[in-house]
Formats: sequence, structure tokens, C-alpha cells
Amino acid sequence: MTIKQSVLNTFDRVGIDYKFYEADKEKHIASNRFGGGECKVSRLVFECIQWVYNTSNAYERGDYSVKVGDFDRIRYFVAEVDPEAYRTCLD
Repeated sequence: MTIKQSVLNTFDRVGIDYKFYEADKEKHIASNRFGGGECKVSRLVFECIQWVYNTSNAYERGDYSVKVGDFDRIRYFVAEVDPEAYRTCLD
């Protein structure tokens, strides 16, 4: 999979080690944190979903250190590479 440079820059900025996660070819189970289902995803998509959840939780606690544009770019990346995972876990 070819990842856009803007997404790679965002991964670097927010600390997502995409090279490490891309190397893992196993499928992982991503679950909707509100109990709305689960799906099999790549390790990179799994980590992006977890990052979105963790960042959202931090934001709710008053930690606004992540730029909204970076948050959105990670969500859009998941939507682009795995629409089912996006619909199941992030939509």
C-alpha cells in the first residue's frame, strides 16, 4: 500500500510508527469502543483506530495537544484504506 506523504508526515508528527506496524501482516480485531461491532484489520489500521480513541479521550480530559487536522487526517486515512473498519469503529 502506498501512503500519501501528508499522512506519513502526520504519522511522524503524532508518533505512529507506521513502518513497524506495516511489517505486521497478521489481522487484528478492532472493536467499536461503544459496543457497536468489530472487524478484522491490519495492524496499522488497528493502531490508528486505537490512536483516535486515545486522542479523543485525552481531548475530553482537556488535553488539546493534537491538532484537529492531524486527528482528522488519521480518521480519513482509515476511511480510505479500510472503509469497513471506519464504519464499524469510527463513524
